[in-house]
Amino acid sequence: MSVIAIQHDQIAELFLNHKEAIVDFLMQKVKCPDAAQDLSQETYLRLLGKDSLAHTDNLTGYLFRTAERLSIDFIRHHQRSGAKTQGLDDELTCPLMQPEDFAILSQQCERLLLAIASLSRQCRHILLLRKIDELTYAQIAGQLGISEKTVQRQLVKAMLHCHQILIDPQY
Repeated sequence: MSVIAIQHDQIAELFLNHKEAIVDFLMQKVKCPDAAQDLSQETYLRLLGKDSLAHTDNLTGYLFRTAERLSIDFIRHHQRSGAKTQGLDDELTCPLMQPEDFAILSQQCERLLLAIASLSRQCRHILLLRKIDELTYAQIAGQLGISEKTVQRQLVKAMLHCHQILIDPQY
């Protein structure tokens, strides 16, 4: 096997004679017409960059082998980059709260705060000790010096009042 210098006009003629076949070959490999065109041009540029070739007896085979290697590199690159990115789902929703939902939640919070503020002092205190401080009925009763039954009644009264205001803002 001898190394022979090749002329640019030899490569140009080779490429012109096999351009469509190379593009078709690459299209079967990469399944993208634009990529196949780009890779065929890259094949030509790779051959032009060579000063000499060892396989001048089969330049057509060398041309196709170069195209095949470029297609393999292209596919590997896209598989790696495809693994890093996830395709978008048409049903994908934004995980952030939407402005309409935020406005509704904000209004509900305002109504709840108004409902809590409108409770009697003892009823509000029991509600906050139970829901915020997470104390038991016995702990609340002991802290306020009242019976557990009173704690339960006041808590039910507070919850019903808050619920009523949340479902009926005119209440």
